[in-house]
Order: sequence, then structure tokens, then C-alpha cells
Amino acid sequence: MQILLIFSFIIAFLAIIFAIQNTGVTSIRFLIWESEGSLALILFIAMAAGALISYLVTAPNQIKGRMTISNQRKRIAEVESQLSSTQEELQKTQAQLHDMEMPQTDKEPPVEPGDVPTAGPDEEPAV
Repeated sequence: MQILLIFSFIIAFLAIIFAIQNTGVTSIRFLIWESEGSLALILFIAMAAGALISYLVTAPNQIKGRMTISNQRKRIAEVESQLSSTQEELQKTQAQLHDMEMPQTDKEPPVEPGDVPTAGPDEEPAV
């Protein structure tokens, strides 16, 4: 970017030198239109017209590129949103799977060989 700025200053400096050295009056004819003016002024107007034409030629591509970038940014935001919701669903599913794989604590503890089972109120005690 700095090289472009330096190049622009060099071109501007050369244009000023050209304008100072070419102050003579010249006539311009275009179809039925005729005018007289400074050679430097006429060349400046011609360069400005050329710059305007080149801008108008490249403007549609620049606008299309900006629209494409804008649409892609929107699409990226949508995909990131979908990704985060999918990751949340995955975490929930993994938590459910983990819960299913863990031994449940509400089951009766296993009976060891030395334990004597107690009888319930309707049962007779074991001997």
C-alpha cells in the first residue's frame, strides 16, 4: 500500500511539472464542438475522463464481489449456528449415553455369601 502511495505522489509531481512547462493555448475539436484552452488543462480533463470511464467499467465487478462476500459471511454465520446447535445436541446425546452405561445406584446391592437375608412382614424367616 505504501508503494502505491509513493507511486501516486511521483505521478502527481510529474503532472505538476508537465502543467508548468506546457501553458500554451491549444484548440480542441470534437465533432461539431470546438474549444481552446491550456494544453495541461485539456490533458488533465482527458485523464480525469479516462479515470472515470475505467472506474465505471470496473464498478459492476466490485459491487458483485462485495455482494458475494456479504452473502458468504451470512452463510458462514448460519453454518456456525448450525454447528453450535449440533455440538450441543451431541453433548446431550453423549451425556444420555453415559448415563445409560453407568451402573444404576438404586439397584439392590449384591448379596454376599455371609449375609443372611431378612424376611419381609409377610414372609417367614429363613432358617
